[in-house]
Amino acid sequence: MRNLIAIALLLLASGSVAQDVTLKVGVYDNPPKIMFDEYGQLSGIHGQLLMTIAQRHNWQLVPVECEWDQCLKLLREGRIDIFPDVVKNDERETWASFHNEPALLSWSQLYAPKEEKITNLLDLNNKRVAVLRDSVQEEYLKQLIENFDLNSELYPVQSLAEGFDAVVAGKVNATSADQLFGDKQVTEYAIEMTPIMFLPNEVFFAVPKGSHADILSTLDRELKRLKADENSDYYEIIERWSSGQSHLTISVYVWWLMTALVLLFLTVVGFNLLLRRKVTEKTQALAESKYRLNTILDSVEAYIFIKDKDLKYQYANQQVLKLFQLKLGDFIGKTDADLFDKSTADTLKVFDNKVIKSGKRAAQEEISFLPDKKKPLHFWSVKVPLYDANKKVIGLCGICTDISEYQSMKEEIQSLAYFDPLTGLANRRFMLERLKDEFYRYQNGGDDGVLAMLDIDQFKKVNDSVSHDAGDELLVLFGQRLESELLQTETAGRLGADEFMVLLKSKSGINLLDDKNLRQRLQVLVERLSEPYQLGEKTESISVSMGVTLFSDAQNTGDLLQGADLALSQAKETNASKLQFFNTGIQREFNYRQKMITGLRQAITTESLEVYFQPQYQQLTDEASQRCLGFEALLRWYDEELGWVSPAEFIPLAESQGLMPDLHRLVLNQVLAAIPKLQHAISDKGGRVAINVSASQFKYPGFVEDIEARLTAAGIPGELLELEVTESLLIDDIENTAANMERLKRLGVTFALDDFGTGYASLGYLKRLPLNSLKIDQSFVRDMKNGNSDEAIVRTVIALGKSLDLAIIAEGVETEEHLHKLQEMGCFCFQGYYFARPEPSHFWMSDERV
Repeated sequence: MRNLIAIALLLLASGSVAQDVTLKVGVYDNPPKIMFDEYGQLSGIHGQLLMTIAQRHNWQLVPVECEWDQCLKLLREGRIDIFPDVVKNDERETWASFHNEPALLSWSQLYAPKEEKITNLLDLNNKRVAVLRDSVQEEYLKQLIENFDLNSELYPVQSLAEGFDAVVAGKVNATSADQLFGDKQVTEYAIEMTPIMFLPNEVFFAVPKGSHADILSTLDRELKRLKADENSDYYEIIERWSSGQSHLTISVYVWWLMTALVLLFLTVVGFNLLLRRKVTEKTQALAESKYRLNTILDSVEAYIFIKDKDLKYQYANQQVLKLFQLKLGDFIGKTDADLFDKSTADTLKVFDNKVIKSGKRAAQEEISFLPDKKKPLHFWSVKVPLYDANKKVIGLCGICTDISEYQSMKEEIQSLAYFDPLTGLANRRFMLERLKDEFYRYQNGGDDGVLAMLDIDQFKKVNDSVSHDAGDELLVLFGQRLESELLQTETAGRLGADEFMVLLKSKSGINLLDDKNLRQRLQVLVERLSEPYQLGEKTESISVSMGVTLFSDAQNTGDLLQGADLALSQAKETNASKLQFFNTGIQREFNYRQKMITGLRQAITTESLEVYFQPQYQQLTDEASQRCLGFEALLRWYDEELGWVSPAEFIPLAESQGLMPDLHRLVLNQVLAAIPKLQHAISDKGGRVAINVSASQFKYPGFVEDIEARLTAAGIPGELLELEVTESLLIDDIENTAANMERLKRLGVTFALDDFGTGYASLGYLKRLPLNSLKIDQSFVRDMKNGNSDEAIVRTVIALGKSLDLAIIAEGVETEEHLHKLQEMGCFCFQGYYFARPEPSHFWMSDERV
């Protein structure tokens, strides 16, 4: 009926207006993106957007109503000319053509009744999910269910509305829909939006393959033109149909990061479930063992067993079974030859036969070797003959007490003094004494030697992500592998935690400085130690760093240790080779760092660091000129000995030395003193000043109170101060962060998210925190080129900021090309060398300023 009405209207209108192009448009019911209105006309975001472009170019649109999969079929067969709201993929590009500029950014969401309690992907197990037939959502969910081995079933539907009807009817547990359509159904169907989001996609208008190239070209031009003007029909249409939704477009970059974090979370959940299952199994086994241990024999801390005349085991208590890790049914009938090495079995056989033949009790010490144990077991063994009713010997009963602990006690006491109890390698005391002896021999005419320090990179992550037991197991395996790679004359030891030391000797008469094979051998050692380790059922991959110094490069053992430690630190900082030899360059770098630390402390004490100010500008919409929004405060340091020191050097140093609170107070004092002067000197421009705040500063006790007290003392309203925070701050203690920001906001202080896009903040954080603006990182602005990923990121950030009602400021604007490109994309606030460089406060109060 709708088609007839549309065709009738077309015939009536054809008499008065000449149309150049007639396009049959496929329409499936997906409000608010595409649908029919009550008059049978195209409607929704895509519909009104297409009609706006059609009116401009005299296109006649003929709507063709169809279900989703039917519309796709009509498009493939060329029976419709254009179909809105289509996601590109490789398969569809074989039978359809698309323009380049996306019409919308969209994503998918799962919706379900509250009682289903679906909060993550694992909750979909044993559930039915409705999904649009032949859609990208169907393909994606099918792969997801298969990859996670979920017992879930997909229920294909012809329309999104049918999916919600299926939920209400109890045919399915949940339904998939694009977020714009789904959010509008929540109230009507009394169904909730779950936290499961997926498939952030760009959607396009599609035409039959190889046809309507001029239509696609026109769509590209018109979409770019409409998007470039923030007051265009494009944004008006989106605003009209979004009906209060907080973010229509979304950063694909951010959602892929969120998807990666969700997958990581599911991995952790799965591992925890596995651990719980193992704990349950062990608990049940322990309960069974306790039940068996109620018998008298099992309660004795001794190894009790019975053998027949053929020396086959007929009984064993729990102690024996635990020793061999066997069940009683598997143990019965075995001989000592099945359980011990040949030498031990032969010795036991002689002793047992003596008891059986003599018919007398016997006792002696036994030393037994188990095949899978390196150390022998020491027992005090008492064996008694067993008789039948005719007083014939039919076997023997053995009672063995483990005295290994007493035998090894003296050895262990000595071992603890010189050997590491976990790995069995030499300990710190032994290695330092050995180093002292070897270096003494070298100084008295002996051969050169090598001291190597090794460290397992990010070892703490193994303890945190797996367990401390797994960390200990890794250290043991690492020590064993290290020892197996060394020659008999070489020594390895564990200094503590994950730090190891190796002492190598040169071959007689060879100068290690000229030994070309030394570096190759050490590199192979690092690579061998970095190969994966099997920790139970889990394979753990690690990397190893090594710092090396030669005896010939040192004056004493203190120099040797410091040189190896400096080389190790250098090796850990590089992303390339993990092997670093000590050299004068490393020493110079260490000395320079120490000078920087001393100089920075002195500069803070004397307040010789100076704040520079770089202005931020806003493009006026009605004219080509700009107005100054305010300034960003940038700390600069000039040292008489070191010269100009970059903030990239001294800020991380201040973080590591705990000096950031002092730097923050210094910056805040200078900024508050400069604000009134800046306002007075530049009365026609903004006087607000933004300062950078690190995560450590923001969490420092009394941070909020300190700012409030200083604003009050200086008589400066909070509106003239802006704090620039980084994404790392947003993910750390979000509740406390939000509370502190709200307290500062009540003072009038504003907030900008600095270097947006370089980190991993989620949209959930952005919505919860009282941010005023986003700053596009200069790395994206600098590398913008037509069609590259940096340009796409900048466009996405701008669209995201507008949807969240945040101001967008682009950093690093250095050329006129940068400026025009950003203006074209809808960004009108800038900061960079193209406008002005950072200068001291007195510059902006003098005639030097432009």
